[in-house]
Amino acid sequence: MEKPVVFKSQGQQIIGVVHMPERRKGKVPAVVFFHGFTGTKVEPHRIFVKMARALARAGIAALRFDFRGSGDSEGDFSKMTISGELQDAAEALRFVRRLPGVDPKRVGVLGLSMGGAVAAMTLGRDLKIPGAALWSPVANLDDSKKRKMRPGDREQLRQMGVIDHGGNAVGRGFLDDMPRHNPLKAIAGTRAAVLIVHGDQDETVPVAAAHAYEKALKRAKKAVAKHIVTGADHTYNSLAWETQVVGLTLEWFRCVLGGVA
Repeated sequence: MEKPVVFKSQGQQIIGVVHMPERRKGKVPAVVFFHGFTGTKVEPHRIFVKMARALARAGIAALRFDFRGSGDSEGDFSKMTISGELQDAAEALRFVRRLPGVDPKRVGVLGLSMGGAVAAMTLGRDLKIPGAALWSPVANLDDSKKRKMRPGDREQLRQMGVIDHGGNAVGRGFLDDMPRHNPLKAIAGTRAAVLIVHGDQDETVPVAAAHAYEKALKRAKKAVAKHIVTGADHTYNSLAWETQVVGLTLEWFRCVLGGVA
């Protein structure tokens, strides 16, 4: 069963879709999805939709939602910050844990790209999360900020107060907020078992980010598995890559959260 849902963060409306298993006995585990920068609850080639449906078929509920300022949710993208997305993530977890039929002790997270960084920091804050998957996760937000800055952006920011990023107005607040967060440091405090997936031909977030997350988790003696998808780009834009990522992630969550076949 798939149902549109609404909840609030900082007084603003967030729009999402809940996927519940059709057949279930007792309370089921769940996964909350965090999309990437300028992304939505669907993501390229509907990979979030396909992942959520695969989870539901396996007896695991899922919530896909748009961060404030993105997709169908309330808010202006120019006001978006990592700190704001962390607040949205916390509200999404609170919402799912209160859903009838969901076991609040078995709610995991999945993050893509910038959403992977949000997931990593959420794992460091919310020690009740038992399992997570990070797809192509951003590891160094300060470096990501530098990558996003193009020639002329600083002057545009000075004159307009925003940067035109492919039709998205990126505000000064987002740029100033990014370096304040350290996903690699935050994730070291997690109690979750973490799966890291990355394409070795990712031109948006270098595959070195996956190695950095693995190193940080191993140094902290946390449970971690890493899978590098040979030939894959940032968002796994082929049926073969997508099938590999969805299948691997499904088995991971079945293992760390449980579910019904």
